[in-house]
Amino acid sequence: MKKAALVVGTRPQFVKTAPLTLELGRFFQMVLIHTGQHYDFMMSKSFFGELGIPDPDYHLEAAKSLSGDGIGKMIDRLESILSYEKPDLVIVVGDTNSTLAGALAAVRLRLPLAHVEAGVRALDKKLPEQINRVMTDAVADYFLCPTPSAVQNLKREGKCDHIYDTGDVIYDCLRSFFERIPVKPESFESLPNRFALATIHRAEAVDNKENLKSVLISLESANLPVIFPVHPRTRKRIEAFGLWGNMPGNVRFTDPLGYLDILSLIKRSEFVVTDSGGVQREAVFLGKPVLVARPETEWRELEENHWLRVAGYSFDLSGGVDTEIGNRGVLEHLTRPASAEMARILAGL
Repeated sequence: MKKAALVVGTRPQFVKTAPLTLELGRFFQMVLIHTGQHYDFMMSKSFFGELGIPDPDYHLEAAKSLSGDGIGKMIDRLESILSYEKPDLVIVVGDTNSTLAGALAAVRLRLPLAHVEAGVRALDKKLPEQINRVMTDAVADYFLCPTPSAVQNLKREGKCDHIYDTGDVIYDCLRSFFERIPVKPESFESLPNRFALATIHRAEAVDNKENLKSVLISLESANLPVIFPVHPRTRKRIEAFGLWGNMPGNVRFTDPLGYLDILSLIKRSEFVVTDSGGVQREAVFLGKPVLVARPETEWRELEENHWLRVAGYSFDLSGGVDTEIGNRGVLEHLTRPASAEMARILAGL
């Protein structure tokens, strides 16, 4: 049996690849490598048990720094592991520092590299995620694209071979865990009858004081309570900018929540305000109106078919969030099962 090494490092990556890991295990001896990029924010054994995936074979605990030095340490340690394991294929996912480190370690060792979520692009070329995507695709051998637009992006960049429109693994996760979504997060005694959900964490929003203030002021315009699980990065910036004293009265701040708890809030909410690519897609899948608190979204098909609305950092929620019902055929194509197809493609290479 061939051997494949899967490099991941953040909670969303583990969640998104849970069904894929199980499908790959039908064809490959899997080596699961956790870089530790979300080391402080995650990762207990119960987390892996909840997702139904094995504990990582390697836990680097190497990536607390977002600097180039932190990425360099990841590459060094990944090279040591990959040199020892000698996999037939290295698989990286998405657009994180762990993605880039895994890609560079693989190419330095001349190991075949597959990129899950290949071809996703933003208009802003300076975004850290955009840099990671482009650099990873520059050295990848196999491109597993979540959307038709991602395929076209790669072709415009001159890629010709081994480009596959596989669908998006995030929807496989939703199907796998749908029956396990709780009525409410365990840590909540109760929920309002009607509420909105907000999640804001991206650097361009929370590292800029004016952008963060604009988002918070905009949330106050909602005519219903807003539940806001606060990402550690966002909490640090709110404290650093001295914003706690002027918080909207209708916003209920909570500690970060796990995957199933977030899904429970999405499912019961009236609408969702987010800058998270994952939450955007999850909310659309669960039939909720979505306002994207960014100047753009990488998930172009969802915007073009009016399942979500891009609003930037300043917006009016007094009338709620209205989205239209777009082309159902497009949505069915985007949300079709992806993990099994990816595993079959990679097994046949």
